[in-house]
Amino acid sequence: MDLKGTSGVVPLRKVLLFVLTLCAIFSVSLSKMNNTTNDKILNSKMPQHSKSHDYTFHFVIHGNVYPLGCYTVKVAIGNLPKLYDLDIDSGSDLTWVQSKPCESCTPGSQYYPYNPKNNIPCNDPLCVALNKNCHPPTGPCTYTFKYGYGESSSGILVRDFISFRFDNGSILRPSLVFGSGVDQKPSERHHFSHVKTDGVFGLGNGKASILSQLSSLGYIRNFFGHCLSSKGGGRLFLGNDKTSSKSLVWTPMLKSQSSNIDHYRAGPVDLLFNRKQIVKGVEVFFDTGCTYTYLNQKAYKALFDLINSDLGEKLQRTNSTRLICWKGQNIFRYFKNIVLHFRKTNSEFILTPESYLIVPDPYNTCLGILDASKEGLRRDINIIGDISLQDKLVVYDNEKMQIGWSPDNCASPPS
Repeated sequence: MDLKGTSGVVPLRKVLLFVLTLCAIFSVSLSKMNNTTNDKILNSKMPQHSKSHDYTFHFVIHGNVYPLGCYTVKVAIGNLPKLYDLDIDSGSDLTWVQSKPCESCTPGSQYYPYNPKNNIPCNDPLCVALNKNCHPPTGPCTYTFKYGYGESSSGILVRDFISFRFDNGSILRPSLVFGSGVDQKPSERHHFSHVKTDGVFGLGNGKASILSQLSSLGYIRNFFGHCLSSKGGGRLFLGNDKTSSKSLVWTPMLKSQSSNIDHYRAGPVDLLFNRKQIVKGVEVFFDTGCTYTYLNQKAYKALFDLINSDLGEKLQRTNSTRLICWKGQNIFRYFKNIVLHFRKTNSEFILTPESYLIVPDPYNTCLGILDASKEGLRRDINIIGDISLQDKLVVYDNEKMQIGWSPDNCASPPS
């Protein structure tokens, strides 16, 4: 068959050569277009990187204590990356993303369920770290992770690329293990929920956490920090950000009593309100996965009694919500500081009224510290949650086993 043009007859082999050339050009153009789209998603370049413990990865934090009830970061997952909004959680190791096929995924998810491809087997060391009872050895690693206040996520562990951005705009894409969550159950008691987001960014110090994986691969020091702004937003870094670690007050972490559950725990701590002792010698957990701060029953009652006694008849109580509230506008001036005194280092973690009170509406101010025994948590537990971590740079050094903090303007970018 010949094709006729204005110049006469064109041989078939020339036509085929022309078509193949066009296909090659189109294929290259399409490839470039896809790469450009990915670059726009990540706002990054994509060079190769050697392993270095000097790397530090920075994230912009979104969210607030009220009304959202969580702080999140956007994490790019996959070979063709998609962004997922994950709740930063220093109180757990497992990172998980809502995934297909969703048996129970939340309609509040902002993006799209993750499509899992590469399962890891039960005999993988990272599976063993989370589920020692997984079987058969070569079968897919399943998990069910239950949080202290009743929420849970179930699914399988998978391996995929997760993107981390350098300050110069380039990115690193290591292959990491995380949870592909197909069944999420919210808590009936808790005020806010992990499952309002696309999942959880677990930053515990256990073997399976993203932080520990990056460290074991040699990319970063086992070190991270966060700065949560009371105005909303903030910043997070993974790795040893030397400029952020200056002028911190440090206290040692307590070693975990369990080989498979790790938390950022410190103590003994004496709690004081207006320099009057509430309780002494307790342990506290630093947990960004909790919106509020929780005290054991005895400590909570002692604190509430001191606050009531100090307020006297100045303010009128209201119980219009599950929280304890007082009527009035601009009433922070009536409340005193709460101090956590860490005995081992003679250091203080100071909670100003802004660090334990919330304002749900212009006419009410509520106590953001709750009785753990009434919230489905362990009766003896004490947790420093998001509300009390606001406007402080908090750093977790898993190599020296210490936690540091200092007041900071978390609404501004790092200097």
